[in-house]
Amino acid sequence: MTQIPPLARILIMGAGAVGGYFGASLTRAGCDVTLVDAWAPHVEAMRRDGLTVRAMEAEGSFTTPVRALHISDVPQLVREAPFDVVFLAVKSYDTDWATALVLPFLAGQGCIVSLQNGINEEAIAAIAGWGRTLGCAIGLLAAELTGPGQVLRTSRRGSATAIGMRIGEVHGRITPRAEAIGALLAHADSVRVTTNLWGERWSKLTINAMRNPVSAMTGLSGQERDRDDAVRALSIRLGSQCVRVGRAMGLALEPISGLDLDLLAQAEEDAAALATVTQQILAHSAARSADQRPSMGQDVRKGRRTETEAISGLVARRGAEVGVDASLHARVNEIMRRIERGQLQPGRDLVLGL
Repeated sequence: MTQIPPLARILIMGAGAVGGYFGASLTRAGCDVTLVDAWAPHVEAMRRDGLTVRAMEAEGSFTTPVRALHISDVPQLVREAPFDVVFLAVKSYDTDWATALVLPFLAGQGCIVSLQNGINEEAIAAIAGWGRTLGCAIGLLAAELTGPGQVLRTSRRGSATAIGMRIGEVHGRITPRAEAIGALLAHADSVRVTTNLWGERWSKLTINAMRNPVSAMTGLSGQERDRDDAVRALSIRLGSQCVRVGRAMGLALEPISGLDLDLLAQAEEDAAALATVTQQILAHSAARSADQRPSMGQDVRKGRRTETEAISGLVARRGAEVGVDASLHARVNEIMRRIERGQLQPGRDLVLGL
């Protein structure tokens, strides 16, 4: 296993909200970045006008020229030097084909890093091999692709005390490779190399599982969801179940997004824990912009397939495997699938009977 070269060639597969944000940030910092996306108008806008990032902090807003390819252009990369790092930022359900598409253009000592929701490292490794697979748990980034060539960051950047993301090897050791990739990602947000990738991943899944589907089902923004007592109560129940499943899997969960996950696990039955968790949720919600909307909520608005199977469905399946009740996630997953099929319309009433 070798260290990533300081002048690494970087490919970002999926240049939507997350991939676009990282691609623009790394390009602006002088890195050699190629972005690949399937949305032709977006690719055309990036080629013509560059990528524009708007952020809550004025210094975080910028426009930068980028190199953008449509997925149909990927075969032409055979004429170029291979890539040292591929950041995978496609939807979880696109993991298999996206990994297979970029693998022929990966350097012999290169690696693929998942920046995705869900836990997709096993799927990546099944195609690329475990030795070429890393993961990154993004804790603070909330973003939206608002139009071709336009990325809106709706959360504040991380800091030395509020770490934006954790990069880690699947085996848990600190390696020069992981440290080098962490240095690349630090151009976009604060980052720490972790020895606990799987615990970090499940911690992030907990946040996604308690926020994404609830906003998507209700049509509420993040702040609207958190400030509604009944809706927030559902989020907390979902989070509690997810923490208990992760613990039963033997994972060491980490604090994330301002939440104490030990207290979250107790919040359904302990009034003091519930009160503290509620305050933590409201405090973190205030740090995001009023129009922030989780990715599943964005997908429903755009009439797109969501990642419900990789989030709510995954928690339900793992709960069944380890004998921990995660039936609430199964019910939420079924509602989300019916919304995707057009059989239900998002509304607050959908969560009140759960």
